[in-house]
Amino acid sequence: MRKGMMPVLVSLFFLFTPLAVFAEGQIYKVVNPDGSVTFTDQRPAPGAKPVELKPLSVIETDIQVPEPADAAAAEGEAAEPTAQELKRMFSDFRIMQPQSEETFWGTENQVTVSWGASKPIPEDMRVILYVNGEGQNAPVTGSTTLMLNRGEHQVYAVLRDARNRRVATSEAVTFFVKQHSVNFNRRPGNGP
Repeated sequence: MRKGMMPVLVSLFFLFTPLAVFAEGQIYKVVNPDGSVTFTDQRPAPGAKPVELKPLSVIETDIQVPEPADAAAAEGEAAEPTAQELKRMFSDFRIMQPQSEETFWGTENQVTVSWGASKPIPEDMRVILYVNGEGQNAPVTGSTTLMLNRGEHQVYAVLRDARNRRVATSEAVTFFVKQHSVNFNRRPGNGP
């Protein structure tokens, strides 16, 4: 029985010897013809000797490593969407009212402006409405009423996320506010 065991042991020795060398992680230094140095775990030439590396120092700390975002999602917490994901979600953000080149007559200078996208805008985001180049905070709900003088006006909106990053900007819409004059349909010589 001992004679049959010996070839098995010798075979196992030769089988596991390369694995032991690999487990040690031999590193070889190669100086290239141009003088640059490369370190590799592959023997560059027969007879090449591995480089002796100093042992690594390990320092233990009390610093808590944050869990990856996937772990937070696995625990039921919703991961905050990235800026790129928000841009895709709200790529259709636009001014819905007024329409481009629309004229408002007899509205006592009041114009309702509304905006939105195909997806509802979360409450933690914000909208800045630009009327004739001047920005003002606007409700996320999607509309506001403006008091404007007669004439041409332009409006566009910027959607920002909770971290104040620009998510989307609507196209600018030009519209007109007109009022009937008290002198409309007056004939010369007729009194008031």
